[in-house]
Amino acid sequence: MSYIRYKTFGNRKYAYEVTSFWDSKQQKPRQKVKYLGRVDEQGNIIEKRIPQQKEKLILDFGDTYLLYEFIKKTELIEIINSIFGEYSKELLSLICYRISNPSAMNYAKIWYEGNIARFLFDGANLSSQRISKLLEKIGDEKLQRDFFIRYLSCIKGNRKGVIIDTTALPNQIGLSFNAWGYNDGEIDQQIRFLFVIDRETSYPLFFRYLPGNIVDVSSLRVTIEELTKAGIRDNFVLIDAGFFSEENIRELNEKGIEFLTRLPSSRILYKELIKEEAGALEKFEHAVKYGKRVLFVKRKEVELYGKNVYSYLVLDPERKGREMKKLLISALDGEEEEIEYKLLKQGIMILISSFPIDTKEVVSCYYLRQRAEMLFGFFKDDLKLIPLRVHKEETLRGYLFLIFIVLTVFVRLKGAIGRDYTVEEILFVMRNLKCKVYENEIIVQELTKQQREILDTLNIIVPKKSGI
Repeated sequence: MSYIRYKTFGNRKYAYEVTSFWDSKQQKPRQKVKYLGRVDEQGNIIEKRIPQQKEKLILDFGDTYLLYEFIKKTELIEIINSIFGEYSKELLSLICYRISNPSAMNYAKIWYEGNIARFLFDGANLSSQRISKLLEKIGDEKLQRDFFIRYLSCIKGNRKGVIIDTTALPNQIGLSFNAWGYNDGEIDQQIRFLFVIDRETSYPLFFRYLPGNIVDVSSLRVTIEELTKAGIRDNFVLIDAGFFSEENIRELNEKGIEFLTRLPSSRILYKELIKEEAGALEKFEHAVKYGKRVLFVKRKEVELYGKNVYSYLVLDPERKGREMKKLLISALDGEEEEIEYKLLKQGIMILISSFPIDTKEVVSCYYLRQRAEMLFGFFKDDLKLIPLRVHKEETLRGYLFLIFIVLTVFVRLKGAIGRDYTVEEILFVMRNLKCKVYENEIIVQELTKQQREILDTLNIIVPKKSGI
């Protein structure tokens, strides 16, 4: 039941609608009061009018808001704010920009003006000149050291080792670090980008950059020293054959670091193992399942540079068939020498570990290094972070540091979203969520079912409106 109640304040009279109802929880009658408006001299109610606000802007909202809220859930936001100070807004803006819009840096300002980033990172300056200053700032070696000390202290946990790998960054920039080197069978001007990632989570932990003519074998010792200085003292490393050398193996042994690597086919030990063991490898006792495939794996203890290690001959029958066919055709045409030895080694790789690993697990363990290759694929293909377009070493360090942060957010977001979506897909879906900007507030448009699912998965709440 409802009725109108009048109240007088000063010289003015106001009307309210009063509705009575029974409160079942408190077991008693209660009333709801609704304001109707002012009453004029004739007794008419002048309805309350909400002043209309003029719509000023429509902005892209969902993708950047999701990224910002996701970053806020990590330790990165606090570290970035504390170390990079006045440049933090620009850095966070560029992180969101490069993940959601893998375009050239000179378009960042245009993106910012049409995106909710202009309110999330109010006051950020993404002009070309300011971005150059930002890259120089975050390229400062001391600031980067401070960052990694803080960052690694937050994610120490119970790590089970690291994966170390490198990739080439071809470019035409005129820096002393740019040098000629091999890349996918070709010689290019390049910089080597060395990445260290967590073996279990795939989180990026550390990076270095090297001249393009520095080979992997000569970079491992310095990398381990820098990792130690930065607080990473893991007792296991997973490395590719490019890092295999007597110096590196002895270095790992001296530091008490366990390792797993692939033995290059050019080594004497490789040839000896092939001649001694390959002929008797295809036996049922050596058969193991690897996914939907079957491999033959045999472990043998051998001496390597004065210390006993474990070798694993891994034969892939399918690969052997393909390679054997190609080799025999070539041999019958008279184009092959040492044919008997080559026939023995077809389809075989040899792994070396400093500790015993179950033959059923060793291949899976080694192929964890594909996570590093996956990261390289992310920033070259998904994020389009090359070619490099910087012309000073300070800005190069800053740009590579930006790559590191972008990849860190990207990998964590990929892990959090699960297998139902790709990062690219969720950002496209969320970009369709717009917001309207008025004089004093921002109104977010309605969410679709798919957008709700994504936000629920990431435990992110989108407000219906917010003040300016």
